[in-house]
Amino acid sequence: MADLLDLELVTAGYGASVVLEDISFGLDHGDSLALLGRNGVGKSTLLLTLMGLTKVHRGAMRWRGADLARTPTFARARGGIGWVPQERLMFPSLTVEEHLTAVAQPGPWTVKRVWELFPRLEERRANFGNQLSGGEQQMLAIGRALMVNPALLLLDEPMEGLAPIIVQELVGVIRELVEESGLAVIVVEQHARLALALTRRAIVLAAASCTRPTARRCWTTPTTCTGSSRCADPTENASMPEAIRIIHDEHRALAAVLQGMLHLVNEIDEGRMQPDFRVLAAMLHYIDAFPEKLHHPKEDEFLYRLLRARLAEPLPLLDELESEHVHGRTLIEGLRAALDRFQAEGGASFPPFRDAARAYAEFHWTHMRKEEDEILPLAARTLTDDDWATIDA
Repeated sequence: MADLLDLELVTAGYGASVVLEDISFGLDHGDSLALLGRNGVGKSTLLLTLMGLTKVHRGAMRWRGADLARTPTFARARGGIGWVPQERLMFPSLTVEEHLTAVAQPGPWTVKRVWELFPRLEERRANFGNQLSGGEQQMLAIGRALMVNPALLLLDEPMEGLAPIIVQELVGVIRELVEESGLAVIVVEQHARLALALTRRAIVLAAASCTRPTARRCWTTPTTCTGSSRCADPTENASMPEAIRIIHDEHRALAAVLQGMLHLVNEIDEGRMQPDFRVLAAMLHYIDAFPEKLHHPKEDEFLYRLLRARLAEPLPLLDELESEHVHGRTLIEGLRAALDRFQAEGGASFPPFRDAARAYAEFHWTHMRKEEDEILPLAARTLTDDDWATIDA
């Protein structure tokens, strides 16, 4: 057992939706770990799970030997877990200095020490959170997490959207934290080389096909590598046609947006979050427009048509999937109408929107499971090289 953090076969997600399954790893004091993987595989969800912001379905999480799964989020922060969220979550009504002092706990990290780490923040100490650049907000998010004097620091995509000069500065800071501060650090990062240059170990989360009976689940499995070893994506398959790779990636992207929408819905349902209608509308627009313009035409006009031409006998599932694309339009229109009513009428109209969101997610995951379990493997076996060239073009 690791002396700081232990996860054993943890399965977690948002409400009934499972994003992570059977995740196991340990972390000692002063250790450092990178979480790698493609978009949508659950890297940020794993950090949210450590902070108590997801539903743990099974498995054990131990913090310094004690059960972590039932510990409230605020107690995790007070107990030594510092979190730097991907969105940074600045308070527009607080100054830079107030961001730091509001969460301060006794320990070696003080406002003065944060100023020393990020001199630019001291220059902006009287600025409000929404008056900072993206790089300054990221510095403040890190400084704020350090002010709880954590034993473990969680960094979610700390370099995302930042100018190269700011990235270079933050790399130096994170390397200093890893090598000299005695903190344990977990970094979520898209760029493997950068992450491996910062940490001693890495775990690759790889999205597998939704092959099990429960339609809501797109599983992730961890692969560990250490030192300077190259961390290969466990799902890589050189013989897989490019079109199938693209469809898998599109499924992952759609699943990630659906999971995000359900997370917001569940947070609103539990009273932990006020509805942000702009975010909900943007998610709904993506779920609606992306498949209709890009994903479904690739399947209906190319993959399904060519499969019909190559199969000796009709495959009713193809007709079923095409009809589901049409049915999905109806569900989306109902979901949009429910969101409009919720925005116009307020809380009493939330349950219909919540139920419509969950129903659509269930429908979509079931649909993707059918494709990944049956159609894509069949296509890989059946279609010719010329067929795949047509699809890829």
